[in-house]
Amino acid sequence: MKSENKEKIIQSFFNPEMEFEIKHDLYKQLEQTESSAEEQIITAPLFEKICETIAENEKQQKRKKVIRLMTLIGSRAAIFILGMLIYVFALQPYFRKNTNESEIRIIADNKSISQTILPDGSSVFLNANSELTYKLNSSDKREVFLKGEGWFKVTKMPEKPFIVHAGQYKVAVHGTVFNVKAYPQNKEVITTLQEGSIEILPENDINVIKPTLMIPGQQFSFNKEKKQSSLTTVQPELASVWKEAEIRFENKNFGDLLKILESRYNVQFEVNDPSLFKYHYDGSIRSENIIQVLNLIKETLPIKYQLVSGNVIMIEKQP
Repeated sequence: MKSENKEKIIQSFFNPEMEFEIKHDLYKQLEQTESSAEEQIITAPLFEKICETIAENEKQQKRKKVIRLMTLIGSRAAIFILGMLIYVFALQPYFRKNTNESEIRIIADNKSISQTILPDGSSVFLNANSELTYKLNSSDKREVFLKGEGWFKVTKMPEKPFIVHAGQYKVAVHGTVFNVKAYPQNKEVITTLQEGSIEILPENDINVIKPTLMIPGQQFSFNKEKKQSSLTTVQPELASVWKEAEIRFENKNFGDLLKILESRYNVQFEVNDPSLFKYHYDGSIRSENIIQVLNLIKETLPIKYQLVSGNVIMIEKQP
């Protein structure tokens, strides 16, 4: 057998696709061939070398299969572990948050006052045209978002401060009674404290509002147009009389009367004659319409009114 043929036969066994066919033909050829002594001398070691090559090649193929299998198992295990880590640390909190923290929205229309009890036991009154939003089952915080006017009596939980987001600023509470007026269309956002203590905080870092700690009887006002804030002393009960079904006045100063009506009906009065503030009013108000209320007051006090624009009402002295 020629040397080139020997090398060709040996090399052919490294091709897995040809291995079975070539082995079969070679064994058959060796059994049937009657060779000369010289050829037999040459063929015997060649056959032995081929057998060794076949055996070694089979071992290598088995090792490759085992390695490929272990690699495949390892890859799949790594993918499984990676998927579990993503679920536990990323997706699971997201799904839990969306499942357990449903958003609750309470709305008081333009002719009603709404009362609600929050999950922590805090009591809230919403004035007309107001909206309160909060997350249900939020385990680590107590936060509400107010558009309009709301009166709050907050349950004390020192470990979980109560936060009211009022658009231009937020109110941090630990347990107290206060009123927040934050209608989007109004020029001012006003917070009045009746009991306890609260802190006014900026809603974001670029806000011009400075942290302000309040005590009962104080009122914090922020003018959205002028970007100015003020802290004054007031009669705090006047800020929340709007939540009563019937408002009774006994010798009430006209200026205080207008403040109460502004709060209850979400209007703004402009008085062009300061002498009107010397008048006092006695009576009660149950009407849900500001026009009816002003007509009722006109029967007692010498005033007339004019709707200027939006929710602005001009008050003048009747000749």
